[in-house]
Amino acid sequence: MSTHLVIGDPHCTPNASNERFIWAGHMARDIKADKVICMGDFASMESMSSYDKKKKSFEGRRYRKDVEHTHDALSKFNKGLNKYNPEMHMLLGNHEDRIDRMVEENPELEGAMSIDDLCYPEYGWNTYDYRLPVVLDGIYYSHNFPSGVMGTAISGENVARSLLNKNKVSSTVGHSHLLDYAVSATPSGKKMMALCAGCYLEHKEKYAFNTQRLWWSGLIVKRNVKGGSYDLETVNYQEVKKRYGRRS
Repeated sequence: MSTHLVIGDPHCTPNASNERFIWAGHMARDIKADKVICMGDFASMESMSSYDKKKKSFEGRRYRKDVEHTHDALSKFNKGLNKYNPEMHMLLGNHEDRIDRMVEENPELEGAMSIDDLCYPEYGWNTYDYRLPVVLDGIYYSHNFPSGVMGTAISGENVARSLLNKNKVSSTVGHSHLLDYAVSATPSGKKMMALCAGCYLEHKEKYAFNTQRLWWSGLIVKRNVKGGSYDLETVNYQEVKKRYGRRS
């Protein structure tokens, strides 16, 4: 059996401090996590945003600033680990995918920017393409899972139950920033568990000015993970800050 530390979408941005990544590293070490999984959107990549391009709020954002701030966050997480060495798994999210989409829409940028600029593997993370799941101890992890012929992300208020109904395996996602959990069992008694892992941030996101109050922020611990089953513990952001803020 193993212990997983799950980091919901952190949305690293130059507009917010990276100290929370030191705290997450401390927690991974303290709980002796065997595996750390980031659910995607580690880098917010606001310089690539289509939401506010050509708006006043977009002025001053630059690609290199986003990349450098992401490197700082990755470095701070490793600092928090303090030489502890868990397996680390980085799922790419739709925010990292902004880089590929920008190059696809502007071919003249090819060679000037790439997801490789984020250097996740260089900081010790096994990295997985957007929407391609990785299976760890029987749990299917993906930033989100597509559904239907259009590939729309499985989402909604009861996203965990939808994941069980559609995937029929233990699944964990990020993306919506909500916290939701559901369990079902096969006739043999085998448990299938679905989780939407919230996010890990404190700063305000302008695009979510009227919905961010619905989000859950913090870190998630899965203990005794085996065959897709686990014991779940949620630690909200303020509790993480209380435990580890003084140590950073």
